[in-house]
Amino acid sequence: MIITKISELRLASPAHALDSIDGLVGFIDNSEHDFLEDKLGTPLYEALCKWYDVNPVTRSTVSDYQTGYWNRLLLLAQRVVAFDALGRAIGMQAISVNNAGINQMIADDYPAPDKNGKTIDLYRETCNKEAHAALNQMLRQLEQWCKEPVTTPDASASGSSVQSAGVVASEKAEIVALWKQSRYYYLAAALLIPSCEVLQSYLNIYDSREKFIQMLPDLQFIQEEIIGNSISEDLLKVVIDFARDGKVPEGEEPIADIPVASLTEAALQRLVHRLRKVMVALLQGRTAVLKYTKEQKVQAHDDGVRMLQNVVEYLKSLVPVEEESASAADKQSPCHQPSDVCHQTSHGAAMWTPPLL
Repeated sequence: MIITKISELRLASPAHALDSIDGLVGFIDNSEHDFLEDKLGTPLYEALCKWYDVNPVTRSTVSDYQTGYWNRLLLLAQRVVAFDALGRAIGMQAISVNNAGINQMIADDYPAPDKNGKTIDLYRETCNKEAHAALNQMLRQLEQWCKEPVTTPDASASGSSVQSAGVVASEKAEIVALWKQSRYYYLAAALLIPSCEVLQSYLNIYDSREKFIQMLPDLQFIQEEIIGNSISEDLLKVVIDFARDGKVPEGEEPIADIPVASLTEAALQRLVHRLRKVMVALLQGRTAVLKYTKEQKVQAHDDGVRMLQNVVEYLKSLVPVEEESASAADKQSPCHQPSDVCHQTSHGAAMWTPPLL
């Protein structure tokens, strides 16, 4: 456990008058395992517990880098657990159980809560809101640590300063390496929309890392089963490689009937942007994480299908027009098939309308 003292609970959530933590131990343990552990990942959570057991906690702000990365992560995680545990416990704290049955808890110095339970429900809702806000702050901080460049101690500094800076840098590297094993690690590198930050630029999800993780299965389904079948898996891989690493394909073999020379940096940038808009529209049509009306879902689904068809038409424009061998009379015949019919075979799956799920 990472909260074992009432002073630690009071630091995370000072708006209570509890004198002992004994009555909350079970709720705190449940909160850590049910709410916190999967966000950090079991390896990072267990490492944090071990660090807490052998190191004194430095009472400071999360932004104070001098306290060390483990201490800063602990303060963030304690706030998550504190609010979630208090929200879990409030219903049981409002009653007492004895040999006479179940009774309402009362105190001489505090009035009893209203009988209709609105006060208790409001408190539980507030704790739940604050727990998720603290969770998002913790995930955003971990994401920032992953993005920060690795710094080396200044050689001109004193020996103790260099040693201290080295310890702090190793703490961050250890935390980042452990968090990468969690499914809540911020980067889904195999997707066209790999992070909450990218999705937020196309769809307002209130900058919630938790919502982004919950929508990953839908994003993966849309990318593989709808977009991949429409533009071909080979071309999709090229677009993902470019979105992730800026890699432009090389070679002479065409990709999905498109010459490599046509897949320039500008063309791939346009494809990435268009396909991300397709994914977001289809996501709105099928997700249960964000609340939309049925009409909004249908409209978003239709927009996604139309935009996907536009992407396929754009891909056809990248294929050079071959010289026509048919005579003018043949071209006027209703039996004549244009030369780009072969390309329609490659990308014809885009004309299929995905079902609204």
